[in-house]
Amino acid sequence: MHNHMLVTKLIPWDLIENSQNCLPVEMKIHLTTTIIRLKSFDENKMDVSRKWVENSLIRIEACLDKTWEILNSGYWQSVPIDYRYCYSLCAILKAVLLEFQYDDDDDDDDDDDDVVKNTTLLKTIVQQIDKGILLGAPLPDMPSLLPTIAEKLNKHCASEPLESSIFKEFTIDPKNLLDFTLPGFTEIAYHNEPSMELFYKEIFLPKIPALLKGCIKHWKALERWQDLNYLSKVAGNRTVPIEIGSRYTNEDWTQQLVSFSEFLQKHILEKDNGVGYLAQHQLFEQVPELKDDFTIPDYCSFTDNNEVETPDINAWFGPSGTVSPLHFDPKNNFLCQVFGYKRVILYHPKDSPNLYPYGTRLLNNTAQVDPLNPNDEKWPDFIKAKGLVGYLKPGEMLYIPPKWWHHVTSLTPSFSISFWWD
Repeated sequence: MHNHMLVTKLIPWDLIENSQNCLPVEMKIHLTTTIIRLKSFDENKMDVSRKWVENSLIRIEACLDKTWEILNSGYWQSVPIDYRYCYSLCAILKAVLLEFQYDDDDDDDDDDDDVVKNTTLLKTIVQQIDKGILLGAPLPDMPSLLPTIAEKLNKHCASEPLESSIFKEFTIDPKNLLDFTLPGFTEIAYHNEPSMELFYKEIFLPKIPALLKGCIKHWKALERWQDLNYLSKVAGNRTVPIEIGSRYTNEDWTQQLVSFSEFLQKHILEKDNGVGYLAQHQLFEQVPELKDDFTIPDYCSFTDNNEVETPDINAWFGPSGTVSPLHFDPKNNFLCQVFGYKRVILYHPKDSPNLYPYGTRLLNNTAQVDPLNPNDEKWPDFIKAKGLVGYLKPGEMLYIPPKWWHHVTSLTPSFSISFWWD
């Protein structure tokens, strides 16, 4: 075996062996022999027969296909966790086998072919590991193994530079935002770098929405992420889920897995590929390198239940025109704007009856009313609702209290980070 076996070097085989206890019985039967033999090959630095690798890949692919079917039947929340563990473990085993297969083929190639094949292999493996991250579940004894493998491999396969890394961030004049108010709405109150005490007493405790200025001015992301080639260099080869369509309540809304660089090129830099939105995605768990560019706001240390926990952190990145329909979330929420402009409309939880929530279990936190285009005949009580409006600008953050309804529109290409906590 050659010394470029990057994935294999990262595998803790004893923990992989133990992780079989988390798997569904019918999958464990197929995977046990493969795990034992790969562990033996690695520990004893033995050569592996090409035929065995090919047969093992067929077996792993069959397990991935079967697990994929189960993951895609019914509600995601109701999928047994052991099948998600299985998908993660199969992604790791497939990555190792692909590396063994490449290593076996490697002797036949000249140096130039070798570089090209090696880069292609690494990108294929990163793509497979990302599917494990997105569709699987972190393995109990080694929760960070998949992101670690992807991060280390990603450093060895540079993504292609984007055709253009410059985009017009301000498709509207920001001065017009300050002068434009929607009729019938009250403006959300602004606070400039409020002290911890002021935030707690005047905003957090009474649960009042507030736009906060100057609180994230130290974030490196404010400058770095405007250079799309920087983002592409860090995450271009990574596979991410994007929503196709301007809002999730539309009938033509769908989701796709694409490379991050393809998303940047097609949906941020180019205008004619439809609306693609990287929405509510835990990008920073998948690509931890980006965590170095921002910090969790100190205000998140205030809680409603006396237990300080790390917030759920999500990325929201898309072109002008993305819309989050009127909905509420059960937790405290900071929506922090890295670049671009968003309009946010808010309603108090008491206004819920006037907003006509959907009756279905999946959408009962979403209103049928569009506050920008209400149908008075269909929703006659909406006129009683009292809305707030604010414009979220680069470097600002919006506090949205639990169960406050919010409707968010991107007025320009926009990158936001949300922090949800109890």
